[in-house]
Amino acid sequence: MREIISGLWEVLEPFQDFLSALILSLLTAAVLAAFRPRVKLTWGSTSLSHHSFKVREDGEPISVSTEKLYVQNIGRRAAYDVELILSAKPTSYTLWQPRDHQAKSLSNGAFSILVPSLAPKELLIIDMIDIDLLQPKLIGVNCPDTIAEEVSFLAQRQFGAVMNAIVFYLMFAGLVGTLYFAIALFFR
Repeated sequence: MREIISGLWEVLEPFQDFLSALILSLLTAAVLAAFRPRVKLTWGSTSLSHHSFKVREDGEPISVSTEKLYVQNIGRRAAYDVELILSAKPTSYTLWQPRDHQAKSLSNGAFSILVPSLAPKELLIIDMIDIDLLQPKLIGVNCPDTIAEEVSFLAQRQFGAVMNAIVFYLMFAGLVGTLYFAIALFFR
């Protein structure tokens, strides 16, 4: 294989300077494109609660549902005109951190919340409460800069510093052992 490549390079000797410059330019462009700051949006829900109870003993029961939604820009560039589309209008919602936004009902019964921008690494939390209506779901997140990705959130126990240090040590030891094994295989 090496002989074929060196033979081909000798045949292209008159064009070597041009080809070297072209290869270097393409390689530089690829590296710059790979490390260019991008917008990357993720969204999901961690908790959904549904309660049904009577306010008065002789009254009708009411249904209350709550949901906490998250939208995060995990990229390195700000996201502009981020639109959250809900399946229906909730009774009430709040955005955390409080910010300027536009809300409107769409012709198909869906509900839109337009947030002007999300900074890099910024987390937007939407708390919703819905009383005796359809339980609104976050259908999607639209942004002209990227395609948002839905991620699953799970409640997870938080461990202390000692346990985190032990886990880090074991992961590091596993990485070193794997590298040692790979090097031992290739350099016998």
